[in-house]
Amino acid sequence: MKISKTMFKEYTRCARVCALDDIYMKKLDTNVSPFADDDFFDVVEILHSMFDGDTGDDLVKPLDPTHEVLLPFYQKIESYAMNIAEKIFGKGIIFNLDTKLQKSFNFFDTQNHELYCYLDGFQETDNVVRIFEVKATTSKKFKKLGPKGKSIFVQDKSILKVTEEPEMSDEKFVHYYQQLFDRYSDCGRYVYDLAVERYIIENSLRQFDLYKNKKFEYYLVVLNSDYVYDGDSLYDTNENGNELVTFIDLTDCTMQYQNEIRFQHRYLQKYLERLDAAPVDIGRFCERNKKTCCLFFNICWEKVLKKGSLLEYINNHHGFVDELGQKHLTYDLINKGYNKIDSIPKSWLKRINNIIQRDCYDNNIEYIHYGKIIRGIDYLKYPIYYLDFESFNSPLPRFKGEKPYQQSVFQYSLHIERSPNICDFNRDHRDFISHDFGDHRKALIESLINNIDLSNGGTVIVYNKTFEISRLKEFMELFPEYQNELQKIIDHIFDLLYLVYNNKNFYKGLGFELEEVEKVNYYHNDLAGSYSIKKVLPLFSDLSYDTLEVKHGMDAITVYANFNNMLPEDREEAIENLRDYCKQDTWAMHLVLQGLKKKVGII
Repeated sequence: MKISKTMFKEYTRCARVCALDDIYMKKLDTNVSPFADDDFFDVVEILHSMFDGDTGDDLVKPLDPTHEVLLPFYQKIESYAMNIAEKIFGKGIIFNLDTKLQKSFNFFDTQNHELYCYLDGFQETDNVVRIFEVKATTSKKFKKLGPKGKSIFVQDKSILKVTEEPEMSDEKFVHYYQQLFDRYSDCGRYVYDLAVERYIIENSLRQFDLYKNKKFEYYLVVLNSDYVYDGDSLYDTNENGNELVTFIDLTDCTMQYQNEIRFQHRYLQKYLERLDAAPVDIGRFCERNKKTCCLFFNICWEKVLKKGSLLEYINNHHGFVDELGQKHLTYDLINKGYNKIDSIPKSWLKRINNIIQRDCYDNNIEYIHYGKIIRGIDYLKYPIYYLDFESFNSPLPRFKGEKPYQQSVFQYSLHIERSPNICDFNRDHRDFISHDFGDHRKALIESLINNIDLSNGGTVIVYNKTFEISRLKEFMELFPEYQNELQKIIDHIFDLLYLVYNNKNFYKGLGFELEEVEKVNYYHNDLAGSYSIKKVLPLFSDLSYDTLEVKHGMDAITVYANFNNMLPEDREEAIENLRDYCKQDTWAMHLVLQGLKKKVGII
């Protein structure tokens, strides 16, 4: 059997994956594993960085149309990265955007399985061979790996390496250093990927007697989180001396990983020999709620993904404590058959909101904290502006002043409720959208300022204010001439989640006692533990996104990112679809507020 690096990583998640993959391939009458598509997993990397997991009839996660749109971004990153590598390490780096034409290594194990990998970059000099693995993430997570304000990594120009003189205690250094060897941690999964590549290379060197007496160096190449784009289309060194990418020297780390990977290889051989698809315990290795979660997640988790699941408990990741004080973690409970909300004994529910959820579930009722909702609504001042941004956080910064993955706003929607309960879907709507893939940020800001008149007070309502406030602050930095107007908008922002869900500091400021401050404001079983706008809206309105061409945020990103590939008439249609979607988002906030008013008897 031919086993790619990606297949090795996926097959060693647990004993079941390779058996399920075998069944899946037989069902499709193919000998090509879904894990063999390297391009697919390159784009998953971008998605993982853009967002911090749909199932088809066969319960395997389907390919997202976003992949096709985002693949060119990954290829450009790879190309720029290798050009910069030649500036730093010298000429002669072998790379190709076509995976199958890249430098490759392979070896045959004791069961005659062929393990192989393709290299993003390969350089051979008189004494050294350098391996480069490009990932479409940023260096931020590595630079911040350590206690606040410190890192276990030290930077020398464009190269990061683990420091030999840590500015922290030995205990803390070991704690953070060990995360590099956790294949499911933010940093560790990249180290693991390169370590598996090293394992294949080193076995190939031994088997085929290659590159004798040469030192091998292994570099992870990622986007530089400190790189600010100065508008140069070639992504040259910017005015601060920063390159677009950072090279992380993982030579020593990947070497320390080899015994563990050798151990995993032996287990993989056993898995392939048995091909046992019997259920196994679930765990962290499933990577639930991550873009990198197992492709067979929906099969293994089927029982616990149904309505009324244990996973609906708010903050269930903290576990539950029994009468004897023993803590039971969620994964352990599920593996023991505690799949439903009512599987957990009531005496184990110590968090007040879990008690509220259980009461709603057992009695099929909704919970309303009348006092907090009424006081919260009374805090609002008119006119109310319901605001929503749509943005594209491109891996490669597109406009001057942006960094990799910085959210670049291309659209906003605004509904204006000038007096209580008076707002028309069309007449009271304002918006702005970029009509092409160019830079229209300044025009968007001017339009926004012109449409939000806070001279006599008012409230700007958003849903989850962190996002909108962050974008407005970025605008202030990029366009300081509008700093006062944008700061005024920030000062008048109110998060609708404060009314639907809760905010402890807000209600403490309104004079509520600590016991009441801890409680959610509203709960209904159909929320399933989530307060996303898509979950909340159906409880207050029959408005649906199903009739729209653009149904969710990923659709919006896909459509916008594809602007340059559209004919003019197709782009105009796409623009109207995006306007309809964003317009519905702000109208949804108005309907939710109206619904809350009805629930508590204000209207």
